[in-house]
Amino acid sequence: MRAADTAYPVEKHVASVSLVFDDEQNAYLRELSETMNLDFGEFIPHVTLINVTERDMPRLKAAAALPSLDKLVLDGVNFLPDEAGNCVWVELRVQKTSWMVEVRRKLLEMLDDIHPGLDIDGFRPHITIGCVEAGTLGDVDMSAIPRQLPVIIKPRAAACYNGMYGKVVEVVE
Repeated sequence: MRAADTAYPVEKHVASVSLVFDDEQNAYLRELSETMNLDFGEFIPHVTLINVTERDMPRLKAAAALPSLDKLVLDGVNFLPDEAGNCVWVELRVQKTSWMVEVRRKLLEMLDDIHPGLDIDGFRPHITIGCVEAGTLGDVDMSAIPRQLPVIIKPRAAACYNGMYGKVVEVVE
C-alpha cells in the first residue's frame, strides 16, 4: 500500500516544536505503522506542540527549551479523513495533560507572529503513524495494535523541520 495523496497546507507547517523520542521508541512506532500495513515513508515519530510558518531555527530551539516530561500515555487510535477526502490519517491518541496545555500556551505566546492562527483549545496531541487511500481502510491490520498501548518514556522537546504532509523530517540539535 502506498501513501495516499492528500491536500495538506504545507506552507502552514514548515517547522515545529515537537516532542520526540529515543531510538527504541521510534523503532516501535515505525514497526507498528508497517505491521498495520500503513505506508507513511520515512518519518520521525513525534507529538507536535506547535507548527509554525517560518524556519527560524534559533528561535524554535530557544522555545523548545522546555521543562521535562516523564511520560506520554497513549490511549487509543484515531482515523481522520483529510479535507479533500483522498486519504485517512491513522494516529495514536496521546492523553492531553496540564503540562501540555501550559507548554502550548507558552509556545503560542513566544511564537505569536509565526504560527498559523493556532489556539490552545484546538490542540489535539497525537502521533501520526500513517495514512491510507480513502476506501482502503479495510486493508489496515488492526490486530497489530496491542490491547494496552505502551507509555512513551522521557519524550523531549525539539525544534524540527517538517517535510511533505507536515511529517517531521529532521530534529535540530
